[in-house]
Amino acid sequence: MSILNQSAPNATVSTSTPTTGDHAKATPKIRKGFISLRIKLLLAFSFLFMLAFGATYYWFYTYVSDLALSRIRTDLSNVVSTAAAGVDANELMGLYNESKPNADGFSDDPRFQRQLDWLNTVHKIDPRAWPYIYVKGEKTNEVIYVVDLWARYNPDKSAKFQEHYMSQGKINKGLENFYLNADKPYTDTWGSWVSAYAPIHDSKNRIVAAIGVDYEAQYLTQVQDTIRQTVSIFAVAFCVVLLIIVLFVSRLLTLPIIRLTQQAKLIGEGHYEQDLSGLAKVYLRDEIAVLSEVFQGMVNKVYQRERTLIQQVEELKIEIDEAKRIKQVNEIVDSDFFQGLQAKARVMRSRTAANM
Repeated sequence: MSILNQSAPNATVSTSTPTTGDHAKATPKIRKGFISLRIKLLLAFSFLFMLAFGATYYWFYTYVSDLALSRIRTDLSNVVSTAAAGVDANELMGLYNESKPNADGFSDDPRFQRQLDWLNTVHKIDPRAWPYIYVKGEKTNEVIYVVDLWARYNPDKSAKFQEHYMSQGKINKGLENFYLNADKPYTDTWGSWVSAYAPIHDSKNRIVAAIGVDYEAQYLTQVQDTIRQTVSIFAVAFCVVLLIIVLFVSRLLTLPIIRLTQQAKLIGEGHYEQDLSGLAKVYLRDEIAVLSEVFQGMVNKVYQRERTLIQQVEELKIEIDEAKRIKQVNEIVDSDFFQGLQAKARVMRSRTAANM
């Protein structure tokens, strides 16, 4: 009897799987998403380039804005110095001390018009400049306006003749020394500005008044808007070119891997005749070229082993068939029927020999 058929009388074979509870819980299969390497490279390159572009844009925008503001500071300084030097201080103080405001809040004194003429000359030299002249008031931080160029262009926007104004302290600094208030635009009753102030000296070199020159902050805003518009156009063009470059580079980098993957699938299906040498024949070798060479060597070894295994299986099959044939022959020879036939054949041979 075969050993495989022998068993103890009371032995039982358990085929159940041990569990920790009444019912075994199947391990859930985790479905993993797939994102191609090309998409990953595209996203990575795009993010890095956008980050670099954002930093460059911020630097460029800040640099140009600071450059525009620096240019404004320089222009303001030059304009206010020139304007202060051209004011007739004696005539100005005579106008302030001797004239009275008219019904419109200005002055009919010819000296008032001559002062306006000079301020208008400054404005024509630099159309951004809006100059005005003021003197110190009796109260702290109080100034009194004497002439404002807006009286000629837009009276509603102009300070009136001898109008008192309580400042925040910056305009008062012009009554002592040159002062530039152009770090950033500020807003007052009449608008948003960057300004510069300079003292006005009389014939005895005493400070009797001050002149202020305003630039509308809209000029700086226009410069910034122009920068934004220009950079925005450049950004769109840059992004398009960047996308094309990234697509090309990602395709160039991933194409050998895609080809290797496709050929690996065919090899996995038994098509060992795939040629991977084309991936290794490059001018500058890299990891992909080395991988293709290693993979080609591995495929060749697997192919040879499979052929050897098939040959061995065929040889084993022949041996098994021969063993079966021998066994079948032996079974026939050892059978009672065959033994009877052999006995009868011997009897017949004996009779034939006797008769001869």
